[in-house]
Amino acid sequence: MNKTLWKIAVFIFVMGPGFFMTLGNYAQDLPMSTETEWKLPAPKKKGRVSLEQALSLRRSSKEGFTSQELTEKEIGQILWAARGVNRPDGKLTSPSAMARYSVSVYVATNKGTFLYIPENHSLSSIDDKDIRKGVGTQDYVKTAPAIIILVADYSKLPDTLSMERKISFVCAEAGTIGENVYLQCAALKLGTVFIGSVDRDFVKSALNFTKDIEPLFIMPIGHPK
Repeated sequence: MNKTLWKIAVFIFVMGPGFFMTLGNYAQDLPMSTETEWKLPAPKKKGRVSLEQALSLRRSSKEGFTSQELTEKEIGQILWAARGVNRPDGKLTSPSAMARYSVSVYVATNKGTFLYIPENHSLSSIDDKDIRKGVGTQDYVKTAPAIIILVADYSKLPDTLSMERKISFVCAEAGTIGENVYLQCAALKLGTVFIGSVDRDFVKSALNFTKDIEPLFIMPIGHPK
């Protein structure tokens, strides 16, 4: 054992079980640093609600949301449905034109804004400010405990494509993600709605997006009134 590993082993031995308990408690909190990833609970691959039942329950919730917060499991399940890994080869739950995966899923909460990392089923902290009240134009959006922001990265698409084609590709990709979110929310008895009225300048400024990064749509999520 080299000296570095030996020092680590001695430190852990001295700290004892309290060290691991401290780490466990910290991991339950949303990260406040861009260098931190929050591992989400493993998603369920089989639920009590059938696809047909979820389709029957799917609706747009525009009446607002209660103050009840979403659980980590609910957030993780929705994000996995949106753009999670569903096969051993790393492919995702929603398709992408040319397999470029040009649309990323962000989530804004009262803890800040996070980027979903499909490969690790985790959230990476982008900013610790609560931006929910500035993201959308409708009043009911501002009451949602979580807001999914679908964001396009045009630099991931070939330069040979016209901007018109690029926009078509990313909107189609975002649409498939949105439907997955709708169905998962229906299965969890949560409310959501697919919204195109986004304050794009506010989002780009708040999250320091570069010129190739463009917010497309938002989906507020919560317990409907």
